[in-house]
Amino acid sequence: MTTARFAVVGAITTTLDVVLFTGFVLMSIAPALANVLSYSSGILVSYQLNRSWTFGAGRSYVQAIKFVVSTLAGLLLSTVLVAFLATLIPAPAAKIVSVPIVFVWNYVVVRLWVFQAQ
Repeated sequence: MTTARFAVVGAITTTLDVVLFTGFVLMSIAPALANVLSYSSGILVSYQLNRSWTFGAGRSYVQAIKFVVSTLAGLLLSTVLVAFLATLIPAPAAKIVSVPIVFVWNYVVVRLWVFQAQ
Protein backbone atom coordinates (compact mmCIF):
# COMPACT_ATOMS: atom_id res chain seq x y z
CA MET A 1 0.00 0.00 0.00
CA THR A 2 2.83 2.40 0.83
CA THR A 3 4.45 1.84 -2.55
CA ALA A 4 1.14 2.46 -4.36
CA ARG A 5 0.53 5.69 -2.45
CA PHE A 6 4.08 6.82 -3.10
CA ALA A 7 3.48 6.12 -6.80
CA VAL A 8 0.27 8.21 -6.79
CA VAL A 9 2.05 11.13 -5.14
CA GLY A 10 4.90 10.65 -7.60
CA ALA A 11 2.48 10.66 -10.53
CA ILE A 12 0.98 13.96 -9.38
CA THR A 13 4.31 15.68 -8.84
CA THR A 14 5.89 14.12 -11.92
CA THR A 15 3.05 15.34 -14.12
CA LEU A 16 3.57 18.85 -12.79
CA ASP A 17 7.33 18.48 -13.26
CA VAL A 18 7.16 17.19 -16.86
CA VAL A 19 4.59 19.77 -17.96
CA LEU A 20 6.62 22.64 -16.51
CA PHE A 21 9.89 21.21 -17.86
CA THR A 22 8.47 20.95 -21.37
CA GLY A 23 7.15 24.50 -21.15
CA PHE A 24 10.50 25.83 -19.99
CA VAL A 25 12.35 23.99 -22.77
CA LEU A 26 9.89 25.38 -25.32
CA MET A 27 10.76 28.84 -23.95
CA SER A 28 14.42 28.06 -24.80
CA ILE A 29 15.57 27.53 -21.22
CA ALA A 30 18.52 25.13 -21.03
CA PRO A 31 17.47 21.59 -20.02
CA ALA A 32 19.48 21.58 -16.77
CA LEU A 33 17.98 24.87 -15.55
CA ALA A 34 14.51 23.86 -16.76
CA ASN A 35 14.86 20.66 -14.74
CA VAL A 36 15.89 22.49 -11.57
CA LEU A 37 12.91 24.83 -11.88
CA SER A 38 10.34 22.17 -12.74
CA TYR A 39 11.55 19.52 -10.26
CA SER A 40 11.62 22.05 -7.44
CA SER A 41 7.97 22.90 -8.03
CA GLY A 42 6.73 19.62 -6.57
CA ILE A 43 8.87 19.47 -3.44
CA LEU A 44 6.36 20.96 -0.97
CA VAL A 45 3.42 19.02 -2.42
CA SER A 46 5.46 15.82 -2.31
CA TYR A 47 6.52 16.36 1.29
CA GLN A 48 3.02 17.12 2.53
CA LEU A 49 1.36 14.21 0.72
CA ASN A 50 4.08 11.68 1.52
CA ARG A 51 4.30 12.73 5.16
CA SER A 52 0.60 12.65 5.88
CA TRP A 53 -0.91 10.20 3.37
CA THR A 54 1.78 7.82 2.15
CA PHE A 55 3.70 7.21 5.37
CA GLY A 56 1.27 8.57 7.99
CA ALA A 57 4.08 10.36 9.78
CA GLY A 58 3.66 13.18 12.25
CA ARG A 59 5.23 16.57 11.79
CA SER A 60 8.91 16.48 12.56
CA TYR A 61 11.63 19.04 12.03
CA VAL A 62 14.16 16.22 11.60
CA GLN A 63 11.99 14.50 8.97
CA ALA A 64 11.54 17.80 7.13
CA ILE A 65 15.30 18.32 7.01
CA LYS A 66 15.86 14.72 5.87
CA PHE A 67 13.19 15.15 3.20
CA VAL A 68 14.83 18.32 1.89
CA VAL A 69 18.25 16.64 1.80
CA SER A 70 16.88 13.54 0.03
CA THR A 71 14.89 15.68 -2.40
CA LEU A 72 17.93 17.79 -3.23
CA ALA A 73 19.89 14.58 -3.88
CA GLY A 74 17.04 13.43 -6.16
CA LEU A 75 17.10 16.83 -7.87
CA LEU A 76 20.85 16.51 -8.45
CA LEU A 77 20.45 12.98 -9.84
CA SER A 78 17.59 14.09 -12.08
CA THR A 79 19.45 17.15 -13.36
CA VAL A 80 22.62 15.21 -14.16
CA LEU A 81 20.61 12.55 -15.99
CA VAL A 82 18.55 15.09 -17.95
CA ALA A 83 21.56 17.22 -18.88
CA PHE A 84 23.48 14.18 -20.09
CA LEU A 85 20.59 12.49 -21.89
CA ALA A 86 19.59 15.77 -23.56
CA THR A 87 22.88 15.63 -25.44
CA LEU A 88 21.74 12.33 -26.96
CA ILE A 89 17.96 12.64 -27.31
CA PRO A 90 15.41 15.50 -27.25
CA ALA A 91 15.16 17.16 -23.84
CA PRO A 92 11.52 16.12 -23.14
CA ALA A 93 12.44 12.49 -23.90
CA ALA A 94 15.49 12.82 -21.64
CA LYS A 95 13.23 14.01 -18.84
CA ILE A 96 10.86 11.07 -19.29
CA VAL A 97 13.72 8.55 -19.35
CA SER A 98 15.06 9.98 -16.08
CA VAL A 99 11.74 9.69 -14.22
CA PRO A 100 11.75 5.96 -13.30
CA ILE A 101 15.39 6.07 -12.21
CA VAL A 102 14.76 9.05 -9.93
CA PHE A 103 11.49 7.49 -8.68
CA VAL A 104 13.33 4.41 -7.42
CA TRP A 105 16.02 6.55 -5.79
CA ASN A 106 13.45 8.78 -4.08
CA TYR A 107 11.32 5.88 -2.84
CA VAL A 108 14.25 4.00 -1.31
CA VAL A 109 15.67 7.07 0.42
CA VAL A 110 12.33 8.38 1.66
CA ARG A 111 11.15 4.96 2.85
CA LEU A 112 14.37 3.87 4.53
CA TRP A 113 15.72 7.16 5.82
CA VAL A 114 13.18 10.00 5.93
CA PHE A 115 9.99 8.27 7.09
CA GLN A 116 11.51 5.14 8.55
CA ALA A 117 9.48 3.28 11.15
CA GLN A 118 10.12 4.79 14.55
